[in-house]
Amino acid sequence: MGCRRCIGSLGSVIAAVVLLAACSSATPPAAVAAAEPAGAERQARVPNEYLLMLTSGADESVITEHYARFGIKDINALGDEAYLLILSNDPGPEQMEALILDDDRVKAIQPNLIYWSNRSGRSAK
Repeated sequence: MGCRRCIGSLGSVIAAVVLLAACSSATPPAAVAAAEPAGAERQARVPNEYLLMLTSGADESVITEHYARFGIKDINALGDEAYLLILSNDPGPEQMEALILDDDRVKAIQPNLIYWSNRSGRSAK
């Protein structure tokens, strides 16, 4: 993690955060949900967990402002304006994204995807 200049885009930062969060997640594999509808290519995700990237200067209050209605269990600061949000009632990725579309304080949100380091490219079923 010492080479910040190597991470040149928001996508790379989010991928690094996903890797970090997924590796440290205590959620058992039986609790894994699919991020895509049935029939589509599936990417496993941790239910009720999302990764958010805020703009510089924004704080956690932005997260509670948008998502408190879904029962926030925890907000973990991951560093560099990245947060792991854990909810009680997951409305789904589409609604989570729709709630922040017009808020410039939030750069990105995505489900906490599972990184399968021992599966060599296979998707979770």
